[in-house]
Amino acid sequence: MSERKNKVKTFKRDFIFTALALIVVGAMFIFMPNSSIKLICYITASLLCVWGIIKLFMYFSQVREEIFGSYGLVMSIALIIGGVSIFINPEFFQNIIAVFFGCVLIIDGVMKIQYSIDLARIGAKFWGVVLIVAVLMIAMGFIIVFNPFFGAVAFMIFSGIALVANGVSDLLTALYINKVLKSLAKKEKIITLGKEDYKDEA
Repeated sequence: MSERKNKVKTFKRDFIFTALALIVVGAMFIFMPNSSIKLICYITASLLCVWGIIKLFMYFSQVREEIFGSYGLVMSIALIIGGVSIFINPEFFQNIIAVFFGCVLIIDGVMKIQYSIDLARIGAKFWGVVLIVAVLMIAMGFIIVFNPFFGAVAFMIFSGIALVANGVSDLLTALYINKVLKSLAKKEKIITLGKEDYKDEA
C-alpha cells in the first residue's frame, strides 16, 4: 500500500472512530441527563483507552518507512494517559466533562474548516456545506463551554444533541472526503496513463 493510500485510510479510520465515540457519549447525555456524571466519565475514559490501545497497535504494525512523521506513538500514549487519568480521578472530571466536549466540538469544527478549504482548493463541489457545518459546530461548542442554560438537564440534553450532530457530520464528512480523494486519484491515474501512452508513441 502506498504512503498516500495509507494516510487516507488512517484519516478515515480516526475520523470514523471519533465520530462514533461522540455519538455514543452524546446519546448518553440525551437519554440519561439525570444519571450519574461519573458513569459518563467512566465510559469516556474507556473509549479513550480503547482508542489509545488501537492507535498503539496500529503504530507498531506500520512498516518502517511510514513511522516517521506519523506521531502515532505520541497520540496513543496521550489517549491512554487521558483515559487512565479520568479513571483515577473521576470526581475532578465530573465538573469539566461537558466543557471538555465543548472544546472537542470547537477543535473538530476548526479542523473541518481546514478540510473545507482543502476541498475548495481541489475543486470539490460541496466544500461550502462542510464549511457551514464546521461553523455551526464551533458555535455549538462555544455555547456548551459558556453554558447559558439555567437547568442542568437542559444543558446536558443540548450538549448531547450537539455531540450527536457533530458525530453524524463527521461521518458524512469522512465519507465525502474519501469519495473526493478516490475520484481525484482516478483522474490522476488517467492523466498518468495518458502521458505514458504519449511517450510510447513518441
